[in-house]
Formats: sequence, structure tokens, C-alpha cells
Amino acid sequence: MFVRIRRSSTAILIALVSILSACAAANPAVVEKLDDVTAVTVTRSRTPFIMSSDTLFDPKTPRDYVQIGAIEVNRMGNLKYYLWLGISDLDHYASADRHPGGYEAIILTAGGEEFPVDVHGWTQDAIGISKPVYKKLFSSSVDAYYEVTLENIQLLTEADSIKLRTSGSSPKEFVLLYRQNTARDDLAEFVITALQ
Repeated sequence: MFVRIRRSSTAILIALVSILSACAAANPAVVEKLDDVTAVTVTRSRTPFIMSSDTLFDPKTPRDYVQIGAIEVNRMGNLKYYLWLGISDLDHYASADRHPGGYEAIILTAGGEEFPVDVHGWTQDAIGISKPVYKKLFSSSVDAYYEVTLENIQLLTEADSIKLRTSGSSPKEFVLLYRQNTARDDLAEFVITALQ
């Protein structure tokens, strides 16, 4: 009886490991695709960070959100790195402005280190790609692209805390909505892949 149970447990364990391996292979932490229109290779991390102006989640209270994802654009060996922001800004929805105010220049804080970045463009065309790379939280969210260095992206993977502050007369500050180990691990894998 003990032998049967042990063999059965081993078979179940092997099947479980096989399933988990297949799932990991089906959803890699780093996604690389050739843009068939612009002929550049686009690499991204699988999971973007989600940031909010408040750390406590209350589904009844409307709030601003910002998603942050890393992108590498490889144009025949010329590598450029960008941070994509998916911006859901309540003030923007209430205004007639084309782009949300204060996001032309932002300051990211990773751990204790700050680095300011300026918007490179508001559409994927600005970075030389033909299709959006990340899925936005809301269809009404606005895209923004910021050129950064790989070192800037690496800071985000190593930091205990990440903050984003907008500019302008009424700056907003965003923090990670909750602990996001998957997004951090995926971003770390993105950096490792880029360094190879």
C-alpha cells in the first residue's frame, strides 16, 4: 500500500512540475517580438507595475492610477530603452486637454535615488513601433513614453520602494498599490536579458 501511494505521489508531482513548466514557458517574464511594420525588435517585461495615489484600495473611491512597464527597442543593434506609462488621471478626464497635465516631466524615486525624465512621446510612433506594447488598465488611459537608461530600469528592480511624482503647479505622487513581486521579478528578468 505504501509503495502504491508513493508511486502515485511521485507521478502527481511529476505531472504538476510538467504543468508548471509548461505554464512558465507559455508566459515568459520577458516578451520579444519583431514589429512587422517598422522592422524593429521590441522587448518588454511581462507585467507592468501598478501605482496609485493611495496605498489603500477602496473600489468605491475613484482614484488616479499609473502603470509602468519597461521597453527595449532594437533597431539593427541600436538599443533604446523606454518606460511606458499607462495614465488614468481623473483631472485629465474632466478637462479638455489632450494629454494629462504634469506628466511632461516626472521624477521617479527608486529606493532613495531620484531620476527625472521627460516625456519622449504620447504614442507608440514616438518610439518607432506600430502597436501598443502593454495592455492598459482602462481603455480611456493615456499612453506616455519616457526615454531612460538600462541603469534607470535596474534601479527600479533593486529598490524597496518606488515613487512617481508629476510636475506642474499641482504635482501628484504615486506609490506601488500593493506588493508586486511578479512585476519586480519580470522587470529583473528584463534587465538580465538586456545585459546578455
